[in-house]
Amino acid sequence: MAIPFKYLGVTIGSNPRRVVLWNPIIDKIKSRLSLWKGRMLSTAGRICLIKSVITALPLFYFSFFKAPKAVCNQIRKIQAKFLWGWGSNDRKIAWVKWSKVCCPVEAGGLGIKDIECFNDALLAKWKWRYRLMEKGLWAKVLNARYGNWRNLDATLTHRRQSAW
Repeated sequence: MAIPFKYLGVTIGSNPRRVVLWNPIIDKIKSRLSLWKGRMLSTAGRICLIKSVITALPLFYFSFFKAPKAVCNQIRKIQAKFLWGWGSNDRKIAWVKWSKVCCPVEAGGLGIKDIECFNDALLAKWKWRYRLMEKGLWAKVLNARYGNWRNLDATLTHRRQSAW
């Protein structure tokens, strides 16, 4: 079996810090948001599509890999462009600051997830699960490799080495 290869849709053996690994996900997001959807939907419909499609597509990758800043910025740009007027050739005005758009509805925002924070939260869930199940086989393997859960991110010795 040649490396890199795909397993359950995730590329194994490739460097997740490279933007090239994330290009299929970004292309899939762009293809799901065809031009007609942006023109035919109201603002509420576009918000609903952002929450259900753009945030959900990279979910599986986000739960395993730390996305590079460039990838998060590309996805954020797609979200903003779709929200403020997807499908038109001219540049649209962003009426609200993006940090305000990402606030919860109760705080006056639109409830759209900030991609970078969402990625960090999904990765933190692995550390939380590791703390709960320290007796499991996968926790023992991580203990043997990294020492303890606090060293999961701190022991990177080589830039091509896996973060976990």
